[in-house]
Order: sequence, then C-alpha cells, then structure tokens
Amino acid sequence: MTIQFEMRNIRLSYGSNEVLKGIDLSAAKGEVIVIIGPSGSGKTTLLRSINLLAKPTEGSLRLPGSEIRFTEGQPPSSAEILAFRRRTGMVFQSYHLFPHLTALQNVMEGQVVVQRRSKAEARSRSMELLTKVGLGEKADSYPHQLSGGQQQRVGIARAMGTSPELLLFDEPTSALDPELVGDVLGVMKALASEGMTMIVVTHEMRFASEAADRVILIDNGVKIEEGPPEQVLRHPQQERTRSFLSRIHLL
Repeated sequence: MTIQFEMRNIRLSYGSNEVLKGIDLSAAKGEVIVIIGPSGSGKTTLLRSINLLAKPTEGSLRLPGSEIRFTEGQPPSSAEILAFRRRTGMVFQSYHLFPHLTALQNVMEGQVVVQRRSKAEARSRSMELLTKVGLGEKADSYPHQLSGGQQQRVGIARAMGTSPELLLFDEPTSALDPELVGDVLGVMKALASEGMTMIVVTHEMRFASEAADRVILIDNGVKIEEGPPEQVLRHPQQERTRSFLSRIHLL
C-alpha cells in the first residue's frame, strides 16, 4: 500500500480556541476517505488545513517526496506552502467560479496562471475534463447560465485541471437542490472508481456508504472513530458515533 498523504499531530488554534487537537490521518493512493461529524466539529478546518488555506499551529503534512512542518514561532515559508498547495485540488461548498468567465475559461484559469501551461494545452485539457463531468456542451456558458449542480461539476473539473495528487471536497452538495445532488455525486463516484485519492467532508451518508473506503467521525476537533463504512455507519464502536448517527436517523 502506497501512502499518498499523511498528517501527524495536526493542531490548529484561533487565539485560545483550539479547533483541531492533534489529529493523525493518512490516505493510501486511490483511497476515498469520508469525514463526517456534527456542525462545528472541525471537519472543514481539517480539510482546509490539508491544502493550507488554514495554517496548522503544530504538526506535519506529507505528500510523496515532500513534508511541511509546523512549529510555533517557525512557520514554513510562503514558497513551501505554495508548492505543497499546488499538489492538491479543492472543491468548495459554494462553487467559487469567476462570474465573468465561461465554464471553459474557469477550468483553464489555474492551468494557465499557476501551472504556466499554454492556452492551447489548457484549452484541450479543460475540454476533456468538462466532457468527463458531462458538460462538454456547456463550455461556452457563463456561471449564471448554469444550474447549481452544473456549476459544482465545473468546480470539480477546475480542481482536476492542475492534475492534483489529492482531491479535497468540502460539503460539495450542501448548497444544491436535492434533485441536483445525484449528478455531482455521480461524478465523484466516477473519480473514485478511477483511483483518484480523495478526502471528502460530506453529510451525504449514501455516498459515504457506497464510495468511501474509510469513514472518519470528527467531533470537537478530535478523531472519534474510523473504519470501513459498514462498521462506522452500521455498527459503530463509540457511543458518540452512535449518538450522532441516531440524530441524523441513520441508526
């Protein structure tokens, strides 16, 4: 088993509020990890700490051939942070598409600006990705001309455009109308089946059950339980897990 990503003893505080309290997590190449937990538990902060949109105060992050350490008073350099971040892709809850750019241009942007690809190369790659997520015919549409589900699929194509080694999803369906959720989850399942390493924060328990290799429950900045979906979602070992699942009517 090849480890694609690893975090060790990640702590993150805002002033006196410790949001993450020494979390360890690893992902094998091609593994899909789903993170669940109540609102305010630290799930999104954990995800944002992986691509350094939130800076840990202690601990380490590792991708193959690269490790970045966090020690109080000795923050990593901006160059280290940027180099690490470029190896991950992030799909946000609220799309974050540029409204003045077409779907195609949104997917191209990071490839041209960050990776310095030629526009011709970026255009070709972006059309492949839009076709992959079922939106090839919407390449010239602007965000306001797309449904929420279509915008989110553009967001997935954009995240894939930079060929990330690790793809992160922050509640990718929570802003969607129920009838649009399936299209986005279908794209995510397809990526999972193709071996993309993914860490997903979601409340979609069906996706967790069907697509995850491992499910992790986070609460109050601590990892409470982890294991295969069948174990965590159907036969949890921890009382806190059982309490959470019963509140969302899963047990």
